[in-house]
Amino acid sequence: MVQGRVRRWTASLAVVLLGVLLWPVPGAAWTTDATTFSGQATGVRATVLGITAVVADTGPLPESGGAREASLLNVSAGGLSAEVVHASTVGQGDGTRSEASLASASLALEGNTVSATFLAARASAVCTDQGPQISGGSEVTDLVVNGQSIAVTGAPNQTVPLLVGSIIINEQKGSTTATTGEMTVNALHVLIPGVADVVIASAHADVGCGQKACDPSKEFVTGGGWITGTPSGARANFAVAGGKEPGWGHLVYFDHGRPALQVKATAITAYTNLGGTVRRIEGTADMNGQSGTFMADVADNGEPGRADTFTLRLSNGYTASGTLDGGNIQLHSPCQ
Repeated sequence: MVQGRVRRWTASLAVVLLGVLLWPVPGAAWTTDATTFSGQATGVRATVLGITAVVADTGPLPESGGAREASLLNVSAGGLSAEVVHASTVGQGDGTRSEASLASASLALEGNTVSATFLAARASAVCTDQGPQISGGSEVTDLVVNGQSIAVTGAPNQTVPLLVGSIIINEQKGSTTATTGEMTVNALHVLIPGVADVVIASAHADVGCGQKACDPSKEFVTGGGWITGTPSGARANFAVAGGKEPGWGHLVYFDHGRPALQVKATAITAYTNLGGTVRRIEGTADMNGQSGTFMADVADNGEPGRADTFTLRLSNGYTASGTLDGGNIQLHSPCQ
């Protein structure tokens, strides 16, 4: 009976996700070879009874580097639901930087329920004068497991036991050698032995240090979180990515006011440096089923992100702006 329910959940999840899966358009003596890169970010990866489905997966970077991104406004399949799903990975200059985030996530699996208002994971692997350096972290907000609120400590690999299985919060795995570094961060990892393996918000970064080619013009900005500076004061979740590579990036936005507003970029048309750490991303978008244009201004004002700002202006006259109540904006330079 249990396996029957799992198979029905798996089939529903796999069929629906196949329709919404988004793939993007694709002090050390370093070797004289070029620096190599590897990275990947995924909103959700679920394996249930041997069947795997993914949501908003960038796919892996090639060794030569590059930039990949994926996004999804919302997903509801089987026992999984989430909104403003965001993933990006960029390998260039001195390293690889990856991140994934999503909001209003809930998962029902094998009698267990898991929910969180926001989850994010970030990982980087960078070549420095002192050798390869790796870093990473996650943000998990309002985590509830089987009706019980969980105090998230922020420590790596915090574990919450289930009746059968476990949940790992801020799962981190990393290593370095004299010339390489790799880091993987999973915001949430749900394990039910022999039945399910579900990772929510995963970021992987890998670098092999060689000769660096740093083009200062190839910066990019990424981020996700929420604000309450909306017309109604309701919470609005967002995720954004943009950079100097023409057409690269995305915007997904969900204002939970009345009436609700859902926005998803259909094309990125401009990326502008407004001075300091403020960047503007412009493009066309679908807004509650209507076509229009958007202008998103983001500012990276330091860590952990509570001073960062997000402003959205739409061609229909809608405007929302505020300091982040959660999440983070990251401005990335090719060589830090």
